[in-house]
Amino acid sequence: MAAFLRRAFGFALLAAVFAVALHALLMHGLRRRSTDVFGVWNDVVTGRAVADVLFTGSSRSLVHFDAAAIADRTGLRAYNIGMDGTQLDLQLGRLRTYLAHHPAPRLVVQEVDIISLEPDSGLYFAQQYAPYLREPAVYEAVRGVAPDHWKDRWLPLYPFMRHGPGLTALAVQGLLGLEDTLNDPVHLGFELRDWPWEGSFDNFLREHPDGVRYHESPHAVATLRTLIRTARAAGSQVALCYTPELVENQRITLNRGSIMGTFARVAREEGVPFWDLSTAPFCTDRGSFYNSQHLNARGVARLTPMVADSITALLERTAQSPSARP
Repeated sequence: MAAFLRRAFGFALLAAVFAVALHALLMHGLRRRSTDVFGVWNDVVTGRAVADVLFTGSSRSLVHFDAAAIADRTGLRAYNIGMDGTQLDLQLGRLRTYLAHHPAPRLVVQEVDIISLEPDSGLYFAQQYAPYLREPAVYEAVRGVAPDHWKDRWLPLYPFMRHGPGLTALAVQGLLGLEDTLNDPVHLGFELRDWPWEGSFDNFLREHPDGVRYHESPHAVATLRTLIRTARAAGSQVALCYTPELVENQRITLNRGSIMGTFARVAREEGVPFWDLSTAPFCTDRGSFYNSQHLNARGVARLTPMVADSITALLERTAQSPSARP
């Protein structure tokens, strides 16, 4: 019996060592990736995303702020850490992680939108966080939204079982250098979506003939203030930016005035500018959008000079006014 227990213990120990080693190897593969979502995360945690102007926010940051084009127009280094399907808590975690690995940018442009004040409802593409849960700010933000994700950090191979074989395949590609770098949709954190109008908004209009109302969570307002203060404490200026939104969506949002008023009030009280670009003339043009909230390539091309010139004007103005610096 004792011999059997020794063999069983030895086998269990060997299996545990193998699981830990394989887990570390696969995570290394994910952290080696240079494309798409993991490529941006790896730039963030390795200090490769040094920027004078940093864009952050949700998917509207991801697909609206063309960092390369804005850099060309302003002469400043730019990077976009916007994340698809996120609210302010996760955006704050990513900003804190960026600041832990980079010098503070001159300017942080925080994208806000009509659902920014909604509570977090879960993790979108949850597997993206697995390799970075040892980053304190990432772990805190993820656990705040999905408490059971402690398992992804502490249980060997659990993320690869939870998220399926696709995550393992991405890790193996990273290990073997098999990424399709020529067709990476993301450049300096920006993803150009040159998509046609996709039609779901018309269904949304039919389902909400009397309009729609969005939450205004006090927690989200407090998080927005924390985000602003975090960036300023690091030495950055901050601007809030509401990028173009299809005017038809603006009209059916019953509490849009209250939400926009909250953004303006927070900006005023925190001493930062609020750029409302949802009044741009092309907000009436469906040809500049692929849905009611997101611009296509044509829309981004029209937005880019507006954002770049706002950045230039702000930095020039604050350079001449020392009292306006953070």
